[in-house]
This record gives sequence, C-alpha cells and structure tokens, in this order.
Amino acid sequence: MAGTIYTQIGSSLAGSAVQGAIVSEVAAEYSKKVSLQTIPSAKVDTIKTEILAPLKRDLGYSPAWVTQTLQGIMIPNFILYIKKASLLKAALAYVEELRDHHVPMLRAANLHELRLAHETENMIITAEMKLKASLMRTESRCSHYRLDYPNVDYKNWQAWINIYKGSDGEMKFEKQPFNTWPTV
Repeated sequence: MAGTIYTQIGSSLAGSAVQGAIVSEVAAEYSKKVSLQTIPSAKVDTIKTEILAPLKRDLGYSPAWVTQTLQGIMIPNFILYIKKASLLKAALAYVEELRDHHVPMLRAANLHELRLAHETENMIITAEMKLKASLMRTESRCSHYRLDYPNVDYKNWQAWINIYKGSDGEMKFEKQPFNTWPTV
C-alpha cells in the first residue's frame, strides 16, 4: 500500500481487508495447536469493570466530542500529508492529553455510546502510534513526506517500523530492515 492513491480517505481499507483475512487464517491455525487457558475470575471481573466503566460515569466527555477533537488534531494537511517534527510533536502533545485525561473520563449513556467510547480510545492509541512512527522516520518515502527530511534515505531507512507493547506496558518502536524478519 504505497503511492499517491494510498493517501485518499478510505483507500487503505483494501489492504486492511487483505491483512485481516491473512491474520484470521494464521490465528485459526495457531489456535488449533494451543491449549485453552484459564483466566482467573478476579481478572475477568477487572476486565468487565474496565469495559463497562464509561456506562457507570454520570459526568465526563462524550465519545463524539473526543473523536471530533482528535480529528481536528490529526486531519490537517500539515499533520496528515506534509509533516515536520515541530508540528508532529505538537499534535502528539494533544493526543497524549486526550489519552491521559480524556479517555479515563469518557462516558456512555447506552451500549452504542459504550462501543463508541472504546472505538475512540483505540483511535487515540492509533494516532499516537502514527505520530511517533512519523517522528521516528527521518526521511520522505511514498506517502510519508517530511518537510524537514524531504529526501529518501536509502542508507538509514531501508526498514519498516514495528510497533509493539513492551514488557513494561509501554509502546515500543524498532526498525526492521526490509530484507529481514522479526525474531519473535
């Protein structure tokens, strides 16, 4: 998924559908080889409490308002298309504010809004990944254009950026050269 067509709104859906189909098949095969794990009831109760928390709040932020705020941060052309470090860092500061102080206060009046609250939280996490990866990639390539790094850097950036959750629960980033596979 690269080139000029990729940046059109909704165009990544086709690639995501293919990736989803592949990962589903791999997950189904993997699940045949592992034994069912038992989750302690206390852990299940904790997860249920976290999932339903927005329904229990009388006060807080609506998912629609937080989503609109996030869109206002991420959609401007100087974040989405023509990037530079200072603006990416500013957008990241806003996204971190939403993550730290608005997500914990999302409220839902019904199950539909509960779904929206969780979708909003996931959009904020995705925005954080996109901004941090955009800051990390100090070059321009395909639809990733950095005004402060306008050229392709074949020496340092023949690589993918892998994003994963570290053992400390924090978001981690690593470069994976194009001609290698992760050693998971």
